[in-house]
Parts: sequence; C-alpha cells; structure tokens
Amino acid sequence: MSRDDWYRHHTWTHKDQTEFLARLGRSRGAYHKAQYTRIQAYELHHRGGKKYARAALMLLDTILREWRTEADLAMVFHQRAECLLDMGDTEEALASFKEVFEAQRSRPGVLTSAHLDFAWWVAVGGRIDLFDDAFAVLDEFEYGLIFPAVVYATYGAKALMYSARGDSQKASECARWAIEATEQKRSVLRYHPTTGIVRIKDGDVHRRLQLLATG
Repeated sequence: MSRDDWYRHHTWTHKDQTEFLARLGRSRGAYHKAQYTRIQAYELHHRGGKKYARAALMLLDTILREWRTEADLAMVFHQRAECLLDMGDTEEALASFKEVFEAQRSRPGVLTSAHLDFAWWVAVGGRIDLFDDAFAVLDEFEYGLIFPAVVYATYGAKALMYSARGDSQKASECARWAIEATEQKRSVLRYHPTTGIVRIKDGDVHRRLQLLATG
C-alpha cells in the first residue's frame, strides 16, 4: 500500500474499513483526521456512486460529529448533499446544500462547485419552488467562468429554468452560451489542456439545450 492509498479505498469491505480506521487512529490532529475521512468518502462515492453513497455519508457524518470545528465544512456538506441525492433523500440534501452556502459565506476562501450542482439539480428536476434560490446562488458564487464546463453548467441551468418560466428569449440566449461552451476543446490552463472542458453527462438534457438554443 502506497503512502496515501490507505485513505483512498475504492471498495469498502470489512478489511478496507479495518485498515482505514487503524491508520486513521494513528493520524495526528483532528484537522488531518477530518481531511483523510473526507477524502475517503469522496473516493468511495466518486468511484462507486449509489453503491457507496450510504457508506460515504456515514464517514461524512463522523466528521461532523467528531471534528466539525477543524473540518472544511463547505466541502463536507457538498459531498454530503451529493450522497443524499443519490440516496433519494432530497429534503436532507437541500438542507446540506444550504449548509454549504452558509459555510462559504463564513469562509470565502473555501469554495466548492455546490452552486452549480444545486442549480443543475433544481433546473433538471423542474423544482420551480427552488428556482429563485438557484438563480441567487449562481449569481452569488459566480466564479470559474473562464472554464467551459462552468459556463455550460451555469447557463444550461439558467436556460432550463427560464424555459420552465416561459421566458423563451432568455432561455434561448442562455442555451446558446451553454452550447457554445461545448465547442471549446482546450482549457485556458496551458499545462492542463483538458481541465474544465465540457463532458456531457446527460444526453437528454443536452438535447433539450440544443433545441432551446435554436428557438
């Protein structure tokens, strides 16, 4: 096992858990324990999706219970919201998203992409009751628009929401900006040419945006 593999398990067998907890127990300081646990939760959920959403959530809740003061709360609550969405617990996910935004307001130096994930979920799911909240956080935490993927997520979500509200002009305008972002194949980062380019994850939603862009 390499130096950092112990907190990057992609499976969560009894052996994996035992090894992780043993090494975590020997780690120094609450901050590092929180960081290692959050990374392990991310690796499980990022690699395993719904299969490991509950296991990842349990790790994140351990952070909030044991090392809340020392943890990067915005990141913890963002990951927590994503796990809860995969588990179908939308109301608890909504509460976690709100915690992310409060944490970012308290510590502006720690930023996440939660505003994009929240707005996308709201827009795609047609949660009209949350449209105002989604527009607000997209405007409040507007950063990273030099990256095509951020442009796509931001204006794609706005296009879907404007369309649901019947504002075809704004929906079409935002959809065009989103679609144009997919045409940029290289990052603005010279040594990381693929960082931040658009990778289409939902073909049905993308086709909706294409139709809106031509409207």
